[in-house]
Amino acid sequence: MYKDKIKVNNHTYSVALNEQTQMYTRKLRGLYQQGYSDVDSFDEISSEISNTVNNLLKRSVSPEVREEDMDGVIQHLLKGVDKAKKNLA
Repeated sequence: MYKDKIKVNNHTYSVALNEQTQMYTRKLRGLYQQGYSDVDSFDEISSEISNTVNNLLKRSVSPEVREEDMDGVIQHLLKGVDKAKKNLA
């Protein structure tokens, strides 16, 4: 497990990058891609994206992420998982 601190909009969050975090980020990336390629199912995919984001933030970040910081935190998580994978390779 890899732990890090990130700062988004002058708020500091602790992030735990573990297998569960990686699983949620892979799922989120897949849902994003599916949302772009299958516009007809957007409502369905959007709901699943929301659930995945909530689970990811709940299990990987503390304290609870402020709504205005969510996009920035998600971007940090996606980049952090990529960085962690490169370091393991």
